[in-house]
This record gives sequence, structure tokens and C-alpha cells, in this order.
Amino acid sequence: MALERELLVLQPYSGLRVWNSQYLDWSLVRHSSLETASLYLNNSETSVGIIDCSESEKPSFRLARWLDNYNGVSWIAVLSQRQLLKSEWQLFIAMHCYDYHTTPVSEDRLFITIGRAYGMTRLKNKLSLSFQKGEVIGRHERFQSVLVSLQSHKRKYLTLSGEQGTGKRLLAKNFSELRGLEFIELDANRIEPGAYISHFESITSQCSRQPVCLYINGVEQIPGSIQSHISNRVLDENLKLVFGCGVSSNELDNVCFFIPEFTSLLRRCWIEVPPLRERGRDKLILAKYYLYKISRSQGKQVLGFSNDAECAIDKYHWPGNVTELIEKVISGLSRCETEYLNAEAMELNDDLIPECSNLSLRKAREEADALAIKRVLDLVSGRPGRAAELLCISRASLHRLIARYGIRR
Repeated sequence: MALERELLVLQPYSGLRVWNSQYLDWSLVRHSSLETASLYLNNSETSVGIIDCSESEKPSFRLARWLDNYNGVSWIAVLSQRQLLKSEWQLFIAMHCYDYHTTPVSEDRLFITIGRAYGMTRLKNKLSLSFQKGEVIGRHERFQSVLVSLQSHKRKYLTLSGEQGTGKRLLAKNFSELRGLEFIELDANRIEPGAYISHFESITSQCSRQPVCLYINGVEQIPGSIQSHISNRVLDENLKLVFGCGVSSNELDNVCFFIPEFTSLLRRCWIEVPPLRERGRDKLILAKYYLYKISRSQGKQVLGFSNDAECAIDKYHWPGNVTELIEKVISGLSRCETEYLNAEAMELNDDLIPECSNLSLRKAREEADALAIKRVLDLVSGRPGRAAELLCISRASLHRLIARYGIRR
């Protein structure tokens, strides 16, 4: 059954009714845990979901924060008439849901709503307006493994390693929101060393009032005395420490600015965030996402990137990672006066793009084929059957070409 016809039924409360019907062309996938539902959504193309809230007294703050991370999914709430009379449920539906149904549910009417939601999502995808379920964006296998590791993390300590601009802070914030924790950042680059411990103790003391996720950025800038204090501090159960580190795991033992105790602490749960240049077609997915988001905030009607811009985005090395990508989109939009943003407006000039060393016609055709396949796979969210249909080739031929050109899906 095609991935786009999968429907998530989220039942986070006990004792809820389960739909038994299986409608033609739809496959119902049920989850009762937000953690397992996250793992499913991060590795699927599901665009429509049902939230069964009919047995809950009031909207859960944790559920609301969780839904904020998957606002690209069209959520349909199921609740009782009694719940619908309450202002908190009305606000919950207005803020988080595409539509709602009250119990007892007419499954025929429900699946009409689902069909409309699915059709709207397909239209947005066709126009390159919706690419991800939340702010944390990426389909590359290495980035997906990062998300899976974050979802399954249960310990007090977590280290996110990676180059500047790879999104470590956003991942830490996403991690805290999925667990209903208050997110607080402590940046070594913005605090005087003499005041660092007092800031740290002030934040950790908040755990008695509410669960906290403390993101400590730039740990390589922290003096050894403060590293020792953090290493020897017995943390409250309500506190999660997430370290943002710019040093790779291979370099950790060779650097001189970490004391042994702090090095051991960093290693307890180490997750390396890949740089943008190693994330394949995520570069274009991210670029399109921010193009849509930023152009709409500026009141512009930019429909997408020109062919030369897509080629430049794919070939550029992106030393500044996602941060640089966003800056290029912003600067390009400030100069753009057409419906499509081109490479020149983004200042992705020829001198920034690696030159092609082989100018033969055969090589040119291969590069054109690979680019066409990448663009179509991106358009159809990586679904090979639909991609083969649009490319007018068999599915087997498409798989051979994907393997031949090393295209990541």
C-alpha cells in the first residue's frame, strides 16, 4: 500500500475506542505513546492524523507542545460534545487541528474529512509549500538516525556534537518540547566566567518547580574549574543537561581544554549532527522550506527556485551549514523580483561552485539525468513508484539509475 495513504491514529489516553474499519487505499497505523508516534512520523510520509481526545478532561500541555513539532500534519481531533463546549478545547482545536469530529463518530463523514485533508496536503506538496512535519527538517539517513537517538534518549546527560550552524540548538529545543520540559539555554560565549556557576545554579534550582532541559552551548569555551563543578554536581531528576559541542568524537581525547571528568560526562550519550554538505537532498528540502516560510513572512509570492539555483544549492559546499543557507535565502529574497529565486540573487556565483572537470556530452547527460531524478524524488517526497511514473520509466529502471548515480532518498 502506498505510503501517502497511511493514516496515523493517535490515542494517547487509555480506554479509547479503536476504529476497526479498513477503508480502500487507506492503512490505519495506531499509536498510544507520543514517543513511538514521533519515531513513526520521523520515518514516514504520513500527512494526515487523527487525535482521539474523547476520554481526556482537558488538553494536555505536553500533547500541545508535541503537536507544535508536527504542524505539517493535518490533525483531525475526535472529542465529545461536552468537551467542545469548553473554551480550552475550542482553543486547542483552533491552534492545532485541521478539523474535528464529535462522538459518536460517523466513519463515512470522518473519512470524507480525511480525504479533504490529504488532498490539501498533496496540493501543497505539488507547489513545494510543505516539506516537513515540523521545524526539525531532514530526510537523510544520518540525520534521521539523530532524530531516532533523541527520541529514545532517557538519561540525564546528552551531547550534541557538530559544526557551527548544523542546528544543535534547534534539536535540543525539539528534544525538550517533546518531553514537556522548559527549555533554557546557557551559552558560554555570552556569560562572564565569574558569573557562570551562579547562572548554572540558578537554573538548576528551578527543577523543584518544573522539569527543565538546560542546553549548555559552546562547552569547549568553559574553563576547567566550571567543568569540574558541572561534573561533580548531583542533578535533580527533573533536570536534563544537553551539551552543545563543536568537537568531533575523534578529536575529543586530543583536545587540551576538557578535563578528564568532563570528557567522561560528554561521552555518556554522544550524538553527532552531520554537516549540511553531507546530507544529500536535504539541502534543497531545507532551502525550499525556508524560501516558503521567509517569503510569506515578507509578503512575497515566490513560487520556488530556478533551475540554476537548485543546481547551485546542490553543488555548494555550505561551510556555514544551515545558518548560511538561511542567510542566502534571506539575501536572495531581498533582491528577487520574479516568481522564482535564481542563483545570482542568492550570490551563489560560479566561483563558489566546484567546476565540472569532465565536459563530455556523456557526463553532461548523466549529470542532467541525476538532477532530474533528484528533483522528481523531491517533488514526490521520495516515493519511487510515483517518481518513475513522472519520469516515464519503469520502477526497475529508476532503481538502477538511483544506484548508478548514488542518489540518496
